[in-house]
Amino acid sequence: MKKHRDRPENDTPLSEGRVEYLAAAQARARGKRVRRTVALVALLTALVLVATGWLGQSVTLVKDCIDTTRIALAPGPGWPQQTGVMELARLAPMTGGFVELGGDSCVVYAHTGTRLNAIQSGYARPALAAGKTRFVLYNRSGNELRVESRTQNLYTKTLENSIFLCAMSDNGTLAVVTDSTASMAQLLVYSPDLEQELRWEMSSGDGTPLRMAFSPDSRRLAAAAVTSSGGQMQTNLYVLPLAQGEPLNVGSQGGVPQWVGWLSANTLLAVYDDTAVLYNAGGGERARYDFGGQSLRDISVDGSGNVALLLASGQICQLVTLDKNLTVQYSGVVSASNKVVRAGNAVYRLTDSSVECETAAGEHQWTQTLAARPQALLADAKQILVFCGNTVQTVTAPKERS
Repeated sequence: MKKHRDRPENDTPLSEGRVEYLAAAQARARGKRVRRTVALVALLTALVLVATGWLGQSVTLVKDCIDTTRIALAPGPGWPQQTGVMELARLAPMTGGFVELGGDSCVVYAHTGTRLNAIQSGYARPALAAGKTRFVLYNRSGNELRVESRTQNLYTKTLENSIFLCAMSDNGTLAVVTDSTASMAQLLVYSPDLEQELRWEMSSGDGTPLRMAFSPDSRRLAAAAVTSSGGQMQTNLYVLPLAQGEPLNVGSQGGVPQWVGWLSANTLLAVYDDTAVLYNAGGGERARYDFGGQSLRDISVDGSGNVALLLASGQICQLVTLDKNLTVQYSGVVSASNKVVRAGNAVYRLTDSSVECETAAGEHQWTQTLAARPQALLADAKQILVFCGNTVQTVTAPKERS
């Protein structure tokens, strides 16, 4: 009698030991594929750097590429995860994951839930600034900083003066503002290999930078510096081309800067106490949105330059969405909220006990109640991560009822 070709020759169930053996073999095979892919990426990257003459500039670029490949290919345990950060001080997305700071604890996670790095800095007043593949962890009460990749320490540097502020570009260029005995403040710019490229001794008329942001191509630095004029606080917004080193004052505004960032290669947004102003990178105001006497509670700008503002007047909260030209898309009263996150056409608000989702036009989509107060949220095309105390968990839109 002929055997059926569509049936296995042995229908006996595999033993538990055999199943474990096969699972381990599959894991080893996956690991080999990941290592081969990482090695290939490293080789190709090195060849490109040699061909372009950049190898001497940035060996760390190879490390960044290897990290990116390994993080993208390696499987992870998923969510939820206990990160060890109870009170979130700073959260920044990075390629393939995020970095989280709370107290003196700093952790890096991949988007799959794998912990990539953990740092106990011991800094009295820790702060961080992140780019796509590395971040700087610094002590605002001292003069030490650490440049970290997503997986390891790259550099530790002690400066001559106390650090006020840092900014990290997507290519690893670092800007540092320090105290100075010769001027009001000192702005230093370092290459990705931590070689000093620029120094600006800032006078009292120039001001002291409170906010900084690199342009998308990492070739220019925006710095919002505060000074006093006629007894009033004033912000001077500068664009500093790193190749020339000559700062351009693109605009001045009364008040203190709350947020500064680039909405495109040619425009940057500065948000003050009572207004948001869009500037041309070459100088001059392009658009403005006034808060109408309300105070700024939170701001979020997505990767396309779309803006969400959370304004407050007493117990009343107002949600405002703007496009990259500061044209109003929606403005309306919403329930009491603490944070807002813009992600394309989706807007997420964090209340004391829930995540609320609306469209950019203000249409309510869903509500997700949580067991603990949400402190932050990261959203991309694949998942929504919510940070509640020590726990990071995913949130999914409730299924529509049939």
